[in-house]
Amino acid sequence: MGSKQVQEPESNLPQKLPTPTIQSESGISIPAIQGSYCWGGTCVDYASLIFEDNSTVHVFAGEDLSIDMGTDVPPDEISISEYVDNRNASVTSTDGTFQLPKEPGTHYYGAFVRWSSPQDSQISLGDTSFTFVVRVVEKK
Repeated sequence: MGSKQVQEPESNLPQKLPTPTIQSESGISIPAIQGSYCWGGTCVDYASLIFEDNSTVHVFAGEDLSIDMGTDVPPDEISISEYVDNRNASVTSTDGTFQLPKEPGTHYYGAFVRWSSPQDSQISLGDTSFTFVVRVVEKK
């Protein structure tokens, strides 16, 4: 954090805040709950991460999930955390794709996505955060 946010005309980023498409490798869509963001000169802060169990989707244990922000310019950073026992643990991700746990149960995730200026990585062109919940089940 501690970086400033600017809008660079040559950035090719959309004017409207991008929303994530989160999908399992078997094609199941997972809804995201919008968190804090800075986009197009507007910053909105949420006091804490929000999880809604009523939006929980069942996915298979060990499946890959992918997060696509739907922008022409890929983000410079996608950080994903899993929340377990009131602690967060960093999730290993390659370009927004990661493997779900093999243990059945409800799993809570938060993601932070950032686009930086090509001229200065300390200048943010925009960022967004969101949460999502999945119920991992065994494949039958």
